[in-house]
Amino acid sequence: MKKNGFAAMLAGIFLFAALFVFSEEFIKGINTGLINCVRIIIPSLFPFLIASSLTGSGDMPERIKRLFDPLSRFLFRLPAECLPAIIIAQTGGYLAGAKAVQTLYSNGTLTQSSAERMMYFCVNAGLGFSVNAVGNAMLCSREAGRVIFASLCISSLITGIFFRFTPDNNSAAVNKGRLFPDFSAAVVGSVASASQAMLTVCAFTALFSGVCAVADSRIKNETARLILFCLLEVTNGCAAAVGKASLPVIAAVCAFGGVCVHLQIFSLLREFGLKKLPFCTFRLIHAASAYAVCRLIIYFHPVEQPVFLSFSQNAAAFSFSAPAAISLLLLCFLLILDLDNSRKIC
Repeated sequence: MKKNGFAAMLAGIFLFAALFVFSEEFIKGINTGLINCVRIIIPSLFPFLIASSLTGSGDMPERIKRLFDPLSRFLFRLPAECLPAIIIAQTGGYLAGAKAVQTLYSNGTLTQSSAERMMYFCVNAGLGFSVNAVGNAMLCSREAGRVIFASLCISSLITGIFFRFTPDNNSAAVNKGRLFPDFSAAVVGSVASASQAMLTVCAFTALFSGVCAVADSRIKNETARLILFCLLEVTNGCAAAVGKASLPVIAAVCAFGGVCVHLQIFSLLREFGLKKLPFCTFRLIHAASAYAVCRLIIYFHPVEQPVFLSFSQNAAAFSFSAPAAISLLLLCFLLILDLDNSRKIC
């Protein structure tokens, strides 16, 4: 605990100093991060966060459970209720799977060990980010984006099947008295929960974009700068890798996700205390397997990609209205405050 507090204090001092010494670069980076949120992250992630919360808030009919439960337990050693969460995790974006797992754990469907095991393979870049952002906007090739998406999904599912054999520390889910809300309450709660998560995502993205902007202005070695970007924040990392790295490397960067995404997931899943070291280890395993799968795909299905391209050259693909985006974030914030006040009054 003391070490964690000391690390937080050092991080705060470092950020405080950076704001004074590199204020101009930091502000530019934050602006870039917020633009990326509006152009890429919010459109590709927000609807899936709502879908993830709604999926875990409902109860699957018994007939469907009996139909899919053998398949789910055979492939992943998980109950049938987890299959929608696994699908959303592959298609919805990095936090969509984490949100679904959190909901399933909160309502007693998953044990802590099962929830942790799901998080080892239920973190993916998603269809919108892989195809639209990386493929179309950065690489000018939707086909390249589809190859990246396929590589991530295949390697993620292989990981989930392989690690079904890892033992669980607890054998049964804790009965938390599952009471499913009615449809309107589930929708309102899901939108509010997704809005809160979305604000956290945007805040983390803006912060790490500022850090990347400072690093970009101060680190002269291009290789070191590229590695740092890929480790810290996935959007900046992928944009920096375009024209400098092969398609399998970009797929590996998308699979890893970056420290920015990892911190968001740790914050979202603090309820059951996701273990950080195993999680980061599995992110590296996922990155390596995505690299291998992508190389295999392009061996049989070659994909052309531009050698040199700046992300800003194709930014028109994500045209947006700044006032509308700011209004959306403000409404999300007001909705969260209103629901919190309603809980206190009741």
